[in-house]
Amino acid sequence: MITFNKKNITFLFSLVISIVCLWLFMRHIEWSLLKKALMEANYWFVIPTIALHLVVYLVRALRWKGLLSHIKAIPMLNLLSITCIGFMANNILPARVGEILRPFLLYKKEAVKFSTSVATVIVERIFDMLALIIFAAVTIALLPDHFTPGHHSVALFSGQEVNDFRESVILSLKKWTEVLAVVGVLTIVALFLVVTKPDFFKKILAKLICFLSHTLRDKVFALYDSFVHGLKILENRTETFWILGYSLLIWIICGTEIYALGFSFHLQLPFLGACLVAICLALAIALPQAPGFIGVFHIAVLKSMDIFGIHTPAAQSYAIVLWLVGILPITVIGFLFLWKEGITFHEVVKLEVEIVDGKLEELEGIPKDTDAT
Repeated sequence: MITFNKKNITFLFSLVISIVCLWLFMRHIEWSLLKKALMEANYWFVIPTIALHLVVYLVRALRWKGLLSHIKAIPMLNLLSITCIGFMANNILPARVGEILRPFLLYKKEAVKFSTSVATVIVERIFDMLALIIFAAVTIALLPDHFTPGHHSVALFSGQEVNDFRESVILSLKKWTEVLAVVGVLTIVALFLVVTKPDFFKKILAKLICFLSHTLRDKVFALYDSFVHGLKILENRTETFWILGYSLLIWIICGTEIYALGFSFHLQLPFLGACLVAICLALAIALPQAPGFIGVFHIAVLKSMDIFGIHTPAAQSYAIVLWLVGILPITVIGFLFLWKEGITFHEVVKLEVEIVDGKLEELEGIPKDTDAT
């Protein structure tokens, strides 16, 4: 009998979102045309697409090395191994377990304090967000207001209808570029303020969590201190520049791999269009969903390709292959690194259960209800 605890409710909600998105993606598929599009594709372009996709994980590992540089010098191969294992876990297990699995493996392998390691992952996500904001603002600003419809654009609408639709969407997006820029600037300012005035913000935090028990407050403060320690990298301007550069490079590579795969299906997708697809995908996969981003990924590609007048079956076949490129290679490599590290998949699944159940203190060997510091 299924118990409706927080874990199961969250998983069911995520599953429903994926099922609905998958249904939306599949409901207009003409299977004969989809099969024809897949058979006529030039799969030589899949090779550079996979190569570019794997380079992203190398850049992520390089960035993580930079974030950890003021804490401990860690071999690049170890960080690459942990990064690949983490993303493999995200692909096949619920609850985005890879985000916590990475710092936990770093704690076990390199004796970096778990809460400090978690803080570097949080800082990673902040830099991802900042870079995405910059990337989105530049991409949207550079998008032309007018397009010439591609040869796939007449599948559902007339050429003029496609142009009108695309222009209205892009003009709407351009209205948000200033908002994106302001959000980016405010986020950067907030991060530097936390680094320069940690005690001031700790007092504010103390007032916000005053209703919590003494034990919980201590844990929140310990996490805050570790987070601030993780942000200390911002005091090094050169290192901060490189980390932001790596973060921007990740999104540029993502746009490039989406652009490269377009040649497999003879799509007239401009490079800026591919970058916009990458932005839409980044926002879509941030939603709660089943492991592997199934359904949500596909519908995000389909709808973003609509902006450029690329419709079924070209967009559907493209979305399926792009999803496979994003899931299969890193999952296989993650399992290979798992084997190299001498970790069984059963141990990873057990860890996922412990993480979801909130038993990280026990996993670290820290007695329950004690200060993690």
